[in-house]
Amino acid sequence: MLSGAEFGRETARGRPSGWDRSRIGGVLWIGAAVQFVIAMVVVQLAWTHPYDLLQNAISDLGAVTCHENPMGTSYVCSPLHAVFNASIIGFGILIALGALATRSAFPPGRVASAASATLVLSGLGAALVGVFPEDVYGIGHGIGALLAFVGSSVALLLFGVAMVRRPEWNHYPLLSFVCGAVSGATIIASNVSENWGPIGFGGLERIILAPALVWLLLLGAHLARSESRTGSRDRPADPR
Repeated sequence: MLSGAEFGRETARGRPSGWDRSRIGGVLWIGAAVQFVIAMVVVQLAWTHPYDLLQNAISDLGAVTCHENPMGTSYVCSPLHAVFNASIIGFGILIALGALATRSAFPPGRVASAASATLVLSGLGAALVGVFPEDVYGIGHGIGALLAFVGSSVALLLFGVAMVRRPEWNHYPLLSFVCGAVSGATIIASNVSENWGPIGFGGLERIILAPALVWLLLLGAHLARSESRTGSRDRPADPR
């Protein structure tokens, strides 16, 4: 085991100390996804009126009053709305902090920087969804949801582009492309037609959200268990 002085010398040489920023960022992403999924399940179970995963919007879980769904598809009454709103605020903040912390893990260049910045915006959008519940301030809520959904889709596609020529990332560029494309295509489909069929509005929202959650968990786990990746900054910058 290294003494305190030896540990300091090892760190000064640029060798991994075991918990560099990218690993912490990976843990933040895992924590964001896990706590949010748990919160959604807990809040759903607290409903006395049945919560429909296909018809009820995700944001219905954070509604502070009991009312008819604006689309007239279901009744909204969420006893634990405060839990959901706190969770999604935390979800967004953890995503944004994770994006900042993991920037050095990804290749240098404009595309990766844009991907990280876009993911930060997506996280801040998710936080706005909790700050402005759907039945309290609809405009702020809508802006937050737009930033969260569109931002995450664009960010994942950009991460895929940034990693695609880096063999050390193995299958993660493909994962990013698939997750970003599925989410983005569903966003487009949901705006092209208001007839969502048996999937429902709530089902579409979950198809948009699920790829981002999968990406956060898998990339977060990869970064959390990886050795220090700060050496990536020593590579020539990618001009993209």
